[in-house]
Formats: sequence, structure tokens, C-alpha cells
Amino acid sequence: MRKAVLIVTILLLAPLPFVGAEGETIHLWSEHAPGSVLLWDDAGNLTAVNPDQPIDLQLPEGNWTLVRLIDGIPQDNAFVFNGDTNATSFLNQTIESPLAISGSAHLDVLGPIERLVEMNATWSSSISIPNTLGHPNLPNAHLGITHQITNQFGGNSSLFIDWAISQSEIGCCAYDKIDMVGNANVIAFSDNTSWGWTTEANLTGQGDGRSTRLLWIPITGELGDSTDLRITLPSPHEIRYSPQSEYISGLPDDFVIHRGDIAVTGNATIALGANVAPVTDFYADEGELPWVSIGPPTQIVSDCSDSSIAEPAAHFILQDGNTTLLDEQTSTIIIDSMFLNISPSTWLNLTLECTDPQGLVGNHSMEIYIDGILPTRTLQMQYLHPDDSAPVDVDYGNQTISIPSGAVLSGAVQAGDDSAPPVDIEWTSNKSSGWIQLGIGNHAWNDIFVQGAQINGQHLSIEDRHQSKPLTVYSLQLNLTDTAGNIQTQEWEVTITDRTVPRPRPALSIDGNHYGDLNHPIEGESPIDVNLDESWDDIDAITQLTWTVELNGESLDVGTTWVDVQSFSLPDLLSGRHTLVVNATDSSGNTGTHSMLFVVEPPIGALYRITEVVKVGGGGPGDPGALDVTLENDGQGESNFRLCYLTDCTIELTGVEASVDGPGQMTHRISVTEWASGEIIVKIEFPDNTTMEHQTGLLVQSEMTPLMWMLLALPPLAGLVALWRLKRQPEDKAA
Repeated sequence: MRKAVLIVTILLLAPLPFVGAEGETIHLWSEHAPGSVLLWDDAGNLTAVNPDQPIDLQLPEGNWTLVRLIDGIPQDNAFVFNGDTNATSFLNQTIESPLAISGSAHLDVLGPIERLVEMNATWSSSISIPNTLGHPNLPNAHLGITHQITNQFGGNSSLFIDWAISQSEIGCCAYDKIDMVGNANVIAFSDNTSWGWTTEANLTGQGDGRSTRLLWIPITGELGDSTDLRITLPSPHEIRYSPQSEYISGLPDDFVIHRGDIAVTGNATIALGANVAPVTDFYADEGELPWVSIGPPTQIVSDCSDSSIAEPAAHFILQDGNTTLLDEQTSTIIIDSMFLNISPSTWLNLTLECTDPQGLVGNHSMEIYIDGILPTRTLQMQYLHPDDSAPVDVDYGNQTISIPSGAVLSGAVQAGDDSAPPVDIEWTSNKSSGWIQLGIGNHAWNDIFVQGAQINGQHLSIEDRHQSKPLTVYSLQLNLTDTAGNIQTQEWEVTITDRTVPRPRPALSIDGNHYGDLNHPIEGESPIDVNLDESWDDIDAITQLTWTVELNGESLDVGTTWVDVQSFSLPDLLSGRHTLVVNATDSSGNTGTHSMLFVVEPPIGALYRITEVVKVGGGGPGDPGALDVTLENDGQGESNFRLCYLTDCTIELTGVEASVDGPGQMTHRISVTEWASGEIIVKIEFPDNTTMEHQTGLLVQSEMTPLMWMLLALPPLAGLVALWRLKRQPEDKAA
């Protein structure tokens, strides 16, 4: 505030004593921050007091005076003390009618306000200052004017008045940046309660060549600036603009500058100009003119803008031909077709008149159309599921439509209205947060619709995912809005039918051990258990599903119900690779399949069998030779053996392990020292001295000479001769 600046000046000009000097002191304190106060000693010397912290001062002994400030004016209830003092009660006192500076100033611009022409004005001002505040150009203003008159003028008020008149200036103004000139008549006064002066002057200023006239009002921080300044202008001129407009009130040609509220020194700038009529327009609070709905009432808002500081007055007139329906002095009107008994498809005239404070009028008229016909539309809706070959038309005439989960729903609408502008199209749904589709005139969209978050899935516990869940139902709404605000609405419930396959999830275990990618515990002849607890369907309960199981392409007869298939065992399997397929079908006919490949590993141990023995060479009994023996091992794990023929054996051999792809195969040679006559028998000899014999079916015999062949032929020849002779005897007797 400008009055606070005055006190700052007083404090800067006053000498400040050194507090805490040698000698006795007295203590001044308060329980709360004091606000703005002045503190001085017997000699009038000021001591600074922080207004924002509680007082805690050690002062030299003597008489001290504490005075409160309100808006920079010392109040007359001074507190005098000379000992240790708590000032809290004094500071908390309420001052009902605080002392204040009063007065006024008036610049009456007579004119003319024109380019390159001299302008005339009159100036008058008055100010009354409480006696508790002295003249700022004299010492110790904080001690009051009476003290100053006594000390500076020997108590002679007339001398002070003459001096005060000599110190006074007009305090106004500049015109087009050049100070206005004139002779002032100043009258000063001083009485028991206040002092001050009045000023009157005739002023002149010179307009320059610019198109805009400027007034500069000095803001200097002097006492005279603490009062309001009224400025009046001759018709048809007005204030056009001011950077200090927040400190200006009143009418465009008769306004007030609140100088005491301006916090900085400088100039308040006032741009002057000839008054022009307000710029006039209006608009519908909702909707677009000239179209007005016959349904809900429509609010029409005025837009009256003027180049000056005051708002023009708005006046609406609504007419149907020569009949006036509304005539209201207001900034807004409500057009309620039902209340005004207006028929649909009617054209009305709406006029707005905006009048500024000086009487100039701007007006705006529009023919508005009362639209009573809802928008129309052509609609097409289809869905396409990935499993379908062609889109399916949706019967959008029903309030409920059904589409399969995973289908893409599409909508296409072309909208029209009896009024010219296009229709706003809005689709909304609770399918997802903020789901909305917008268009104008015509619009098409598509989006995939699936079951909602409430369905079964692996995010649930096994018990929860085995329970049935309801089908998801979404809302879908189409709003068509014409420019008048008429709304055509259609709503649907979109039921998502079950088109998602069940999820069979078989788990294998062997002897209580889980079978998986990182754990292959299946060994030959171990039983394999299957558990389907991890399976689920998105909608149906697990007990509603039907099941089939296949192993290596062959159906397994384990049953078709959940009770049957929840857990079962596979038949004994040979080592190798096997495929298990589990199919689950829900009540909607959707079939889900899970196919898994698992392996049965060979058993641990040496499971040898000789598959082929080849005799090397043609030697007979007593001759040397060799045998090539081919073995297969159906077991896995490290094992050792020897191959033997009679007493001839190989060194200790390491067996080739079997794998899931088949037995381990190997061929080893036995060097034979001497063949024995008869069948060749090969033995597998193990480290624990156990053996396994293999009869090869191969014979070892001596080589046949001609004599041996003749000896072998004699018995059959003798038999033939004997038989022939026996046959001849009956024939000889008959002869």
C-alpha cells in the first residue's frame, strides 16, 4: 500500500539509536508478533521493530513510546512506558475507528480530444491528514504535525500553512506524454485533529500526431497519491485501455483510479478514444445455432463486447412474425418451446441489443429454426469369427444381440436430419474404460469382443477354475444428435457366447515323481499316472466337459466323464517315444486338444541278447578260426562282459547302452584256437561269473573224402538191392 511506503520513508529518515549500549536497560516484550508499530525514546529517536516476530528488546532506561500503525497512519492511543513491560495487551486492543487519510481528486477533461489540438481540463483535489502524522518534508514526521509546528515554526500555525502552500504542487498530469500546465490555487489548513490542503487549477495539454490520446497519471508515493482520482471525459469519448485496469472502476467516461492501491511508482496510463457501439453476438449454450431443439429448453447466451471498462447491457427479443414471444433485459434467455407454445419446424427471429453506458447500441439478429424431428439413420451390424468363412448379420432390432467370443463386431451407420448440418454419431460401451466411437454424418467401426475378466483361467485356484462362470454381457449404445440437440438413442445388451475351446492340461507322474522337460523319470516297466486337475474351460464347470484320450494314435478306454479321467494310469509301455492326446469338449461343442510327447527310457542294467553269430572261415574240428558275434543291449547304464567259445574268450568288453531310439548294438570277434565238433555255443560271461549261453545252430564237422562218401553210400545201395530181389521172387514163382 502507498501509505506503508510513507512510513518506510519516515523510518529511513529517522536516526536509529544503538540498542544495548552500556548502562541500565529495560525489557520490552510481547507474546505475539506486533504487526506495524513505531517505537521511539524521549528524544524522538526511532528503534526498529520486526513486525513479524514477537518483541524481545533490551532498551536504555527512560521514557519510551509505542504506537500502532494502521494503513501507515500512527494511531492516537500511544503506549508510554519506562520499565520492564509486556506490550501484549496493548497490541491486542481493537481500534474501532482508526485514523486515516481522507480526500479526493478530480480531473475534468473539457476537450477537445483530438490529434494535434490543445486540450483543456480542470483539476481539483483535497487531502486531510490526521495530526498524528507530520509533514514528510519536515523532521520527525512520526511525532505528528503539532510537534513539527512547535519545533519548526515556534508554534505559529500561519507560518506552517504558508510553508505548506509553498511545498504543494498540482500533482497532475501528462497528456500525450507531455506535462499539462496551469496555475494552481492552493489552500492549506491545520486544526486540532487534522491538517492538509486543497488545490484547484485550469490545465492545458497538447495532442500529438498519433491516432490514440494518452493520459499519464503520476504515482509518486506522496501523500496526495493516497486518495482516489476521478476522471471525467466529454462525450463521445471514453477510456479504451489501461495497463492498470485492475485499479480502475466506474463508467467509460466517468471513472476512478484508486491510486493508493497501486504498489509501484511511475505513471498510470489511460488510453482515450471515441466511443463506438458494442460488438454483439450470441450463441447456444448447448447445440449449434440456428437450430434449436423443440425438446429440452435451450439457453442462449449473449456476447456483448465493448472497447472500454464497463460491460454493455444485453436485451433479447424473440419474435414469431409480428408476435413478440420474449422481450427481456438479460444476458441469457431460455427458449422453451413447450412453454412458449411453439410448433415444430418453425422459423423465429432472435435479436440481441447491446447498449453501452453512453447509450450506443449494437445489435445482432438471426433466424432460428425450431427443430422437432429426431435424426434418422441407416444401420448395419455384422460379426466375423476366425472360425467362420463369412460375416454374420446381426439383428439389431432386438434389445439383446449375441456374438461368439473372439468375434469382431462391426457397425456402420449413416445418419441424416431434416436440418442441414450433419448429425453427430456416438457409440459407447462398457467393453473397456473410455470405449467410445465418434463420427459425423456417417461412421463405421469394428472391434473384437471376448469374454470378460470373470471367466476361468490359470489366474484362479484349481477349485475356482473348475466352477462354471456366467457369460459376459456388455452394454452398447448408439446416440445420434442433430445440431438442435435432438437425440435418437438405441441400446443393446451384447451377450458373448462360448466359442472358446476348453484347456485340457494333463500332468504325468511316475512313482510319485513329476514328468517334465527337466525331469524324465520314466524307466522301463514303471507305471505312468495321468492327472488332469490343471484343466479348465472358460465358462463350463469341469464336470460339464466330455473327454477322450488317445495314446500313440489309438483310443484308450478310460471313460468320458470328469470322474473317469481326472486321474488314470497308462498301460505298460516299452521304452521309446510316445504321444498322449487328451480332448475335452464343452457344452457348446467347442473341443480343446492337448498333445504331449513323452519318452520311456530303457531300464537300468545289462539286458543283452545275441542277434547274430557268423563263423569266420571253413575250418573243421581241430582247426583254428573265429566267430563274429552281434549283440543288442536293451538296458542302460555301464556294464562289462566277455564273450566265450569253449575256453576261448575275449577281453572284458564295455556294453553299448540302449536309448529311447532303440537298443545298443555291437559286434565283437572271438578268436577260436581249435574248433570242436558239434554245435557252436557262445557264452556271455559277466563279472560276477554268471553266464548266459546262446545256441547258434552252427555245426562244426570233419571234411568228407571219396572213400567216406562211398562208405556212406553202401548201406542205401544194399537196401535197394535187397528190396529189388524181394520183389522179383513172386514173379519167378509164377513163371
